[in-house]
Parts: sequence; C-alpha cells; structure tokens
Amino acid sequence: MFRRLCAGVHRRLQATATLGHRRTAAAASRPHFLGFDKPYSVSSVSADDPSSPTASFLARSCGISDHAAFSISKKVQIDALDKALRVLALLKDYGFDEAHLVRLVDRCPRVLLMGIEKTLKSKLELFRGIGLVGTALPEVLSARPFLLTYRVEKRLVPHAELLKSMSITNATLVDALKQSTWLITFGARTTVLPKVDALRAYGVPDEVILLLLIRYGHALVTDTDRFNEAFGEIKKMGICPKKTTFARALGVLAALPKKKWEERVENLRGLGWSRDHVLEAFAKQPHSVDMD
Repeated sequence: MFRRLCAGVHRRLQATATLGHRRTAAAASRPHFLGFDKPYSVSSVSADDPSSPTASFLARSCGISDHAAFSISKKVQIDALDKALRVLALLKDYGFDEAHLVRLVDRCPRVLLMGIEKTLKSKLELFRGIGLVGTALPEVLSARPFLLTYRVEKRLVPHAELLKSMSITNATLVDALKQSTWLITFGARTTVLPKVDALRAYGVPDEVILLLLIRYGHALVTDTDRFNEAFGEIKKMGICPKKTTFARALGVLAALPKKKWEERVENLRGLGWSRDHVLEAFAKQPHSVDMD
C-alpha cells in the first residue's frame, strides 16, 4: 500500500514537471547540495505551491501541518521519499515536534538521507546518553544540526565520555552545547582530555573546568606548550583553583601568545605599575589585562 502511494505521488510529480519544464530547466542544472546533479524533487517543481503532492503526502503520513509539510517537502528527493518518511518518523519518536523538524531539515537537508539504525538512531542514542533527554535533545540538535553529521566513534564518543565524566545538570549541558558546539566536534582524546586531566590533578573542580570549556574553550584547544606556559604562570600567581577566577585567568592568558602577554605587562609598567602590581591586578580581575 505504501509503495503504491509513493508511486502515485511520483507519477503526479512527473506530470507537473512536464508542464513546468521550461521554468525548471535552469534550476535542474545547478549542483545539488550533496555535490551531485540535482535529482527530480518537489523543490524544483512546485516550490510555490503549498498543495503539492509531496507536501500533502508528508502531511498525511507524518501527521504534521500543511505548512510544516510544505517546508520540509522542498528539501525532499522524490527517489528517497520512503527514507525521508522513516527519518521523520524516527525523529518524532525522539521528541522532535513540527518546529524542530522544519528547522532541522532546513539547516541540514542531508539528515533525510541518513541511514536509520546504524547512523541516525545511534547518534540520537549517544546524545541521549550524555544527558540530552526530553525536549533538550530536539532543542539542541535542531539548533545545531551539524552535530548529526559527525562520525560516532571518531568525534562524538570521545566528547561524550568527557561530558559524562563531569557532574553537570541537564540544563547546563544544553547551555554548553549551544554556546560551544566544539565540545562535541573537536579532537577530545588527543587535545582536550590531557589538559583536563592536568587541571584535575592540580585540584581544579569540574564546575571550574566546565566554565573553562564553555566560556574559554580556546584554552583547551590551544597549542600544548602555550597551555602549559599559561598554566604555570597561573600557578605562580597563587590563584585558587577552586574559584571561577582561575578559569577566567587561564582562559585569558592561554589565548595570548607569550610575546603579546609580555608586551601588555610592559605597557602597564610604563604607566608606573610594577610587575608585581600587574600580576596582582590580573589575579583579581583577569580581563583587566585583556585589552589592546
């Protein structure tokens, strides 16, 4: 029954395409978003018609409004309509409402072509596993859909392990992923985790490390030598590792090349400050030196 319905939609679209051939010839010659020639799709046939066969079919099959179905239909490849319907059904099972689906598909159309079990479902389960439950899952992924395009083992799992190792609330995790999506995409095992381990060994609690991750993430992805230099300077200043000032100080200092940092210190000394006074001021208000 389902295949007959798909075939019927396909035949109706072929008839529409024949009538509108001249209008769509130029559009059909443009490259498709995945890099190959644009296949026959509703977006090239009836982009201005909210009552298009594909939109109507999506509305009936997925139980979504005509407006949402029309918006999504513009990204659907007719040859992959069956897969698109299964993808949408899976996303709905994971809590995606109409607004989430429209935003996700608009920003990342290739999600409609993903494998169901081995690709999309495994990624959704991984995000659930790190604490994105309830509305948090569709909220984050529809806002940052490119997170679904990364490989599970190479990119997603290492960062999931890092985030799961921290005692953070679901709300904080959502905020972190919205502000710093690199938390899920950067090379965690080789770049981030060694620095996090060094901070923990020094007595920096997870809540301070999390602040560093969210607000000053560059400190953890910077060159290891510069990180160690900045870390060493912060230790010498005697900043308490349990205070948020530690994260701010390390974030500011690690972002500056050593030469640039020394130039700023000398500029303040030129105003009559001693080096000790400069470091004391920095230890209290790190951003006081974070200016050209």
